[in-house]
Amino acid sequence: MSTYTYIKELDTGTFGTVYLCEKKHNRMKVAIKEMMLNKIQLAVAQNEVNVLRSLNHPNICQYYDSFRKNDKFSIVMEYARYGNLYDHLKKRRYRAEYLSRNSAFNIICQILMGLNHLHSRKIIHRDLKSENIFMAGPTKNFVKIGDFGISKILKSDHQKANTVVGTTNYLAPEMCDGKAYDIKSDVWMCDGKAYDIKSDVWSFGCIVYEVCALERLFEGTIAEVVMGMKSGTRKCINTQCFGEEIQEIIESTTQIDPVLRPTTTSLMALPVLARQICIISVKLGNIWNNSHCSSNHHKHIGRGPSPIL
Repeated sequence: MSTYTYIKELDTGTFGTVYLCEKKHNRMKVAIKEMMLNKIQLAVAQNEVNVLRSLNHPNICQYYDSFRKNDKFSIVMEYARYGNLYDHLKKRRYRAEYLSRNSAFNIICQILMGLNHLHSRKIIHRDLKSENIFMAGPTKNFVKIGDFGISKILKSDHQKANTVVGTTNYLAPEMCDGKAYDIKSDVWMCDGKAYDIKSDVWSFGCIVYEVCALERLFEGTIAEVVMGMKSGTRKCINTQCFGEEIQEIIESTTQIDPVLRPTTTSLMALPVLARQICIISVKLGNIWNNSHCSSNHHKHIGRGPSPIL
């Protein structure tokens, strides 16, 4: 930490603590995730670094560096100054202040773009939820997916994962055949059915509903959540504001059978989202190219720019 100045603690989770720090030589603010080096957390840290190094997209939290000191392993990442999407929506819920159609679409499309980038690299996030979506930009208008500690890299298009990890409110049904091992953190880790990137698509559908309705699609105890998701009945958003097409996206992405769920590519091609995605891509592309050039030398390894989509 001699290169960085500690500012404050941002968050503490199952696999570590995140601090806001400042790089001493240029005062650039970064988020540093620090983990104790027991066997489980070391494996999580190494996995997160491997995932982050392979990603290069404006809707993914950037990886800068990692280092080990004494019994601690630290990952240096991009700092999203406006916190996470869950807290952003929670504040609005208390004020009964729903997002406008444009604001909701802006968030939904950027999450989809980031998720599409993950899936194009055969990576399952496995814990996609509003707490792991971060708000950035001058007016909270940029959205970034983060926290890749339990992600899974698939070696082929046909490979499936078996270990169940994730947050129950957003877990796909094919991942729910097991028992919770850590109720406090609401994370599951057990042997369930094989699953693939379509489990993230389910989580995306849950987040789409949450963005529009300011509440989770599935609430209650673990048993109630599982019963709700397997019932096949889905709550409705305000279609007068957000449109029937978004309700259809929620229902299609939360199909019980993962084979029936759309891919991120097919979702991005839907007319209701495609135009907004094109507009966002242009805006993000210009900002990303400028910021990427100025910050690239801070990163542990250099990479050339990749397409936004």
